[in-house]
Amino acid sequence: MPLKIEQFHHAGFLVTDVPRAAKFYEGILGLKALPRPDFGFDGRWYDLGNGLQLHLMETKSMPGMTDQPRFDRHIALSVASLDEVAREFDSHGVEYSMGSGRAGSPQLFVRDPDGNMIEFRPVA
Repeated sequence: MPLKIEQFHHAGFLVTDVPRAAKFYEGILGLKALPRPDFGFDGRWYDLGNGLQLHLMETKSMPGMTDQPRFDRHIALSVASLDEVAREFDSHGVEYSMGSGRAGSPQLFVRDPDGNMIEFRPVA
């Protein structure tokens, strides 16, 4: 019998420098930090809305990433306007790439300072 998943709660990314990552997630993406217990290693939790969270966990080194701009482990976030996201990234000098999904829907891909991939897509 398959497990009955009630809902998705959070995704976790590894980062090598939490304060540097916080500048990206808070300063550019505008995420709000959540209280986080002391686990004996540095990290930060963020509220993505609707009960969803992103957890950052500090590590000394990052596992390898692919060299493909849109093919890597990632999270996908729905936004009202990809144009607004692109303008925000442009204003901060953040590099990103555009693409389209199988159904032709537009997508925007960006990497955080440690190379974690974030996909933005319009709300369906």
